[in-house]
Amino acid sequence: MARHATTTPRRWSREVATASTFPPEGLFTLDARTIAETMARPEVSPGGLGPAIRMVTFFINRAGRALAEDRRAELEAAKRLLRERKAAAPVVPPAQRAPGRYRHRALGPVTVEKRGRTWWMVHRPGHPPIALGPDGWRYLEPDRGGR
Repeated sequence: MARHATTTPRRWSREVATASTFPPEGLFTLDARTIAETMARPEVSPGGLGPAIRMVTFFINRAGRALAEDRRAELEAAKRLLRERKAAAPVVPPAQRAPGRYRHRALGPVTVEKRGRTWWMVHRPGHPPIALGPDGWRYLEPDRGGR
């Protein structure tokens, strides 16, 4: 019997490439506390905790029905822990935010600019900018011109 070649329809999520979070390989197979602690680190989520929460949600949605119920519950628990951490995180008031050169705790020198209502960080020319959430400002300090 001849096998008919079938192609899987391409889904929008297959084309998504993130530039706002950098989770290590295999992170989402671990326990909720480890996921939350790792995603909250500035080198993994340099824009703040909002992008970290969105990345966990994206992973859940991308897995779809193939995600086991206990794994989904663990990921939802990680999101809850990240939300609690975000609620407790200091937020730089809008009046204290300004475009310019900063030093990011994990990325090093970055340039911050405002496009519309969103603040963006550019840490390498030619690479996509990283959205900077209200709590992400705590990872920045003004660049004094030195190293």
